[in-house]
This record gives sequence, structure tokens and C-alpha cells, in this order.
Amino acid sequence: MKKLLTILMVLVMMLAVFTACSAPSNEAASPSPTESATQAPSETADETPAPEPSEQADPLAVATLAGPTGMGMIRLFDNPAYEVSLLTSPDQISPKVISSEISVAAIPSNLAAVLYNKMQGGIKIVSVNTMGVLYIVENGDTINSIEDLAGKTLYATGQGATPEYVLNKILKENGLEDVTVEYMGAHADLANAVAAGDVSLALLPEPFVSSVLAQNPDVTVKLDINEEWRKIFGEDAGIPMGVTVVSDALAADTTIMNQLIADYTASVDYVLSDTDSAAADIVAKQIVGAQAVAKAAIPRCGISFITGDDCAAILDDYFQVMFDSNPQSLGGAIPDAGIYYMP
Repeated sequence: MKKLLTILMVLVMMLAVFTACSAPSNEAASPSPTESATQAPSETADETPAPEPSEQADPLAVATLAGPTGMGMIRLFDNPAYEVSLLTSPDQISPKVISSEISVAAIPSNLAAVLYNKMQGGIKIVSVNTMGVLYIVENGDTINSIEDLAGKTLYATGQGATPEYVLNKILKENGLEDVTVEYMGAHADLANAVAAGDVSLALLPEPFVSSVLAQNPDVTVKLDINEEWRKIFGEDAGIPMGVTVVSDALAADTTIMNQLIADYTASVDYVLSDTDSAAADIVAKQIVGAQAVAKAAIPRCGISFITGDDCAAILDDYFQVMFDSNPQSLGGAIPDAGIYYMP
């Protein structure tokens, strides 16, 4: 019996040894990658802030106008980061800016000042997106310089807005006090009159200029008003017809702003470098009616994306002229430096 008990005790001890050797120790075992990812965070991990998301959750609401401003941002229309609305009048954009319904808007430069003064801030100008676009066209051959306008009757549009005040400044600086300017209400009406031969001398913006030239081969471009402006304010100047504004809330997000600037700049570069493809895209989005007109207009539309100090310098001259002509064209005051977004 004693011998049997001894044998049983030896067997139990051997079994205990084998069991201990086969079980992995807690120190040696390491979790699999899946286990590591799903395990509860430690106290140290809880104290580490989560990284900021690299992309915006919703597309930016953008508003633009048919014409050069819409042409310049054509690549944004199909970019999922943006939801672009194409509108026909600045009056449709203003309430959307004021109500923060949109975050980005391409609007006339003086309207940016009006909104800034009305809202006591609230927006910032990111860029000048349209330079110039005003031209004097003639059905005939009497105008070869600004001085040749003396004693003539010139038809124009834009009374009470940028075209009138810019034209008045240029005429005054050139001592042309005997030019009779007759204003018509709509660009299209004046363009049709010139194309039909009913008006021989007119101030028109693009793309209406190209539309007229396509319809009437006797009409030619005689003067670039942007060039006449540069003769007064310097070669680095220009008439800032349109600007891009953003809400203050958006301007505070550097990551999104950098992406917006990069995307918009790339769009402008595309339009200026590949006019055939850009013209097709512009017609597809119903910004301009005909591809030939869009392609012809692009070089004269002053499509640009000028930011920072250069943007401010261009606009400062413009705002002063507008204020001197009619303070209410800017909403009663020249905007302070807070209106500019500096990348």
C-alpha cells in the first residue's frame, strides 16, 4: 500500500510540473494587433487630445455670378469640397452672405465694402478675382486713343456703379470734360444695340464684348479701360471688378483657407492655360452661352486670384476713387484694413 501511495504522489507531482510549463506567463504574452486596437485606453491615453480632423465634414457653400467671376472658379463646380450656386445678380448673394447661408462668395468689389460696413465686419476679402473687363468698342474707326473721345457720345452701362465712377475718373484725369455719356440699363441691351449697328461707340464689359464681336465683324475693341487706369495709378495697379470674400468663421480656419486658396488658384491657372477645355466647361455650367464666345472672352476677362498685400494695394486705390465719387457706393465709408485676409 505504501508503495502504491508513493507511486501516485510521484505522478501528481509530474502532472503539476507539465501543467505549469505549458501555460504562458502574463509577462511574456503580448496582444495581437487586433487586440491592441480594441482594448480599453489606459489613463495616459485618455489624457492625450484626439487629433483634429484633416478634412471638413460638409462642402463649403459658395456663391458666384455668371460672367468672369464664375468663369474663374469653374474647377470648383465639380469639386466635392464645394457646393457652388451660380446666381444672376449681386442682390441674390448679399442676403445669403449676411445670414451666413454661404461661406464663400465672388462678388463686385464695392459690394464687399458695402457688406463689411453693414455687418460691421463679418467678412474678409481673400482675393481680387477679376481685373478690368471694361472696354470701349466702336463700329467705325475714329477712336485710337483716350483723347479721341473728345466731343464724342459714348454709350455705357453701370450708372451708379463701378463702370460710371471708373470712367469718370479716367475722363477727368485726361482732361476730357466734353464727352457725353448716355447710360442704358442692361449690358445685354447695349450689346444688342452695338451688334445691330444702332450704337457706334460703347463701353461694355466682357463677355458681352466678345458676343458683340462674334455678331458684327465691323465692331472692334478700341480701348482697354484697365490699361487707362494703370496709366493713372501705376503698372502694378488695375481695376478690381470682382473679389472673393469669406465669412470670419471660415477665415479663422487656416487649414480650410489654405485648401480654398490652392483650389481656386488651380482653377484660375486651368482657365488661363487651357482655354479650349475651360470654355467647354464654362458653357456646360451655363455661365456663358457659346463656347467660341467664352474662349474669346477669357483673355479679356482679367481672371485672376491676387491675395495678400497686392490685393490690398489694388483695392485701396479703387476704394478711394469710389468713395470720392459716391461714399454710398461703399456703404458710407472706406473699409479699414480688417477687411483683408492675409494668407
